[in-house]
Amino acid sequence: MTSSKDDLSVREQSGMAVVPGARYTSQAFFDLEMDRLWPRVWQVACREEEVPQAGDFLEYIIGDQSILVVRSDAETIRAFFNACPHRGTRLASGTGSFMTSEIRCRYHAWRWNLDGETVEVVDRHDFPTGLCDDDVRLGEVKVGRWGGFVFVNMDPGCEPFESFLGAIPEVFASYRFEDMRFRSYRTIVFECNWKTAVDAFNEGYHPQGLHPQMLTWYDDTRFVYAQAGRHSLYGEEHARQEMGPSPRLGLSPEDYDEAELLADRIDAVSGLFSRSDRRLLEELQRNGPPAGKTTIEVFNEIRIRAMRDRGYDLTGLTDDQILRNGTMHIFPNLLGPIVHGNATLYRARPNGLDPDSTLLDYWALEWAPEGAEVPPVERKFYEDWTTKDWGLINNQDFGNLVEVTRGMKSRGYRGALLNPVQEANIIHHHRVIDQYLAG
Repeated sequence: MTSSKDDLSVREQSGMAVVPGARYTSQAFFDLEMDRLWPRVWQVACREEEVPQAGDFLEYIIGDQSILVVRSDAETIRAFFNACPHRGTRLASGTGSFMTSEIRCRYHAWRWNLDGETVEVVDRHDFPTGLCDDDVRLGEVKVGRWGGFVFVNMDPGCEPFESFLGAIPEVFASYRFEDMRFRSYRTIVFECNWKTAVDAFNEGYHPQGLHPQMLTWYDDTRFVYAQAGRHSLYGEEHARQEMGPSPRLGLSPEDYDEAELLADRIDAVSGLFSRSDRRLLEELQRNGPPAGKTTIEVFNEIRIRAMRDRGYDLTGLTDDQILRNGTMHIFPNLLGPIVHGNATLYRARPNGLDPDSTLLDYWALEWAPEGAEVPPVERKFYEDWTTKDWGLINNQDFGNLVEVTRGMKSRGYRGALLNPVQEANIIHHHRVIDQYLAG
C-alpha cells in the first residue's frame, strides 16, 4: 500500500467503514495533515482564564508551529505567529505577561503593541524609505471564542468561526462552559498518533473490554450517538432511574445487592462530593433508602444537593439534565465526558513532526461559583505517563494507547472495521479529516 492520501481515505467494505491503519502510522499522511488540516482548521489554543489580564500571553504549539495568544485589553484576545518578521526569532515562550504592554524581540529590539502594530524598528533610517509599518507588523492569526475556550486558525481565508461551530453553542448551552475554571491541568507525552488518542475517548463501545470493573454500576448500552456538523457527541438520552449493572453481565435483581453497587459507584465518583455528603451516602449504604424511595433516587438527590452546596447555579436545569452523562467532541481534537458542573477534557496534539508522538492535555474543569476566588492554573508535565498513578480507568485507557500503536504497525493489520453505531463518531471524525485533506 502506498502512502498517498487517496489510498488512505476512509472506504466502505461489506457495509462498514474501514479506516486504513496507515492513516495513523504513515509519515506521508501525517505530513499531509500538517499541510492541509492543522493550518486551516479552528482549534482550541487555550482557555480565556489562562490570559486573564491585558498583556498576558500563552504560547500554543501545534506540530512545528508556535502561536502567541495575547490579551490585548480587557475585552480582546488576539493571536500572532510567534516569529519576528525581521529575522524570525521567537518572541516569547510558555506563559507570562508583556509587562510594558509591548512585544519586544530579544534579537534586535524591534517592538510592537499588543494589537501587533509596529512601535519601533531600531535604526529605521538605515532601511529604504519604502519600508512601511504593515511590512513588519506581526503576522496575525484569527481568533474565535466560545464557552471560555479560545480558538485559533492560521488560514486568513478560513471559514467563519460561527460556521465552524454550527449548532454546538446551542447544543451545549446549558453546560455553561464559560462559567468553568481549571481544577487541574496536566500534559502527558504518549507514543501514539494524535488520532489514536481522539478515537480512544470518542466511543462508549470499549468499557466492556477495557474497563470490565465498571459494569457492576455502569450501563454501557444506553448511549446514543449523534453528529453535529464537524463535531459529535454521545451520551444518555435520560438519566438512569434505577441502580443496576450493565445488561452485558446477564444478572437478575436477585443476583446483586444495590448497596454494593452504590459503594462501587461512590468510589468511582467520590470527588464530586463533600465529606458531609459522603457521610450521608455511607448512611444510605448502611440503612438503605427511606420508605417510598429507591436507592438511586436518594443518591441523585444527594448529588444535586452537593452541587447546590458548592455554589453551582442550577437555575433552568431539570434534574434529568443535571444527572445525565455525555461526551462531546469538538473537531478536530478536543473531547471528553461532561456533566453539568464539571468536565474532563482531553486535547490531543501532534508532538512536533513525529506521527508516533502526541501531547495529551488532560483538563479537569468545574463551575466556579459567582464571585469565588479561583486559584491560578497549575500546569504539570509528564514525559512518561507511567510515573504517576492516574486511577484505574485512566491507567487502562493510557496503557491501551501504546498497545494500539504497536498493533497498528503489524504487517497483518489492514485497517479498522468500525461499528457503524457505537463507533459512528470515529467514522465521522475521519471523514471530516478527509474533507480538509481533499481541499
